[in-house]
Amino acid sequence: MSNDLPKPELLRKLLRYESRSGKLFWRKRELSMFKRESNGRGWNTRCADTAAGTIDGKGYLSVNILGRLYIGHRVIFAMCHGHWPKNQIDHFDGDRTNNRIENLRDVTSQTNSCNAAMNSKNTSGAVGVYLNKRSHRWCAQMKWHGRTYHLGSSRDFNEAVAMRKAEEKRLGFTERHGTKC
Repeated sequence: MSNDLPKPELLRKLLRYESRSGKLFWRKRELSMFKRESNGRGWNTRCADTAAGTIDGKGYLSVNILGRLYIGHRVIFAMCHGHWPKNQIDHFDGDRTNNRIENLRDVTSQTNSCNAAMNSKNTSGAVGVYLNKRSHRWCAQMKWHGRTYHLGSSRDFNEAVAMRKAEEKRLGFTERHGTKC
């Protein structure tokens, strides 16, 4: 991981993590952290013990730490585990605002996609199932490690869904995968 990321010790010095709520709060800062003492006193009066960060356009907590933006769940992971995550952070329950540490896991992109909700552009109502307009058959497919696999087709929608679900189960997808948000 990049050396320009703040060390977890510094994060713990600047922020307080409340494990029950999954929220971050600013800590009172030592005046030596500021160029001028008056700036530090003003910051401590305004910001100490207030919630840190804002929700960004994608629904994630975003925190400005020493002039640079960080995604809140990555900061929390680093604070709790003592190192920055190597991969993506998956919110296991799918709630981007639920930053309780037991809901966060460091996973590969592939594993993260196994816990993804249904894409908003889905038109069939089932992940990996589409209607082939020429054959008038429902087709089940799976993208796995960058390749697309055809799992079968049927005139019956539910049968095609069952083909897809069987493959998801075999590959270890979560129960939440493909549900509507």
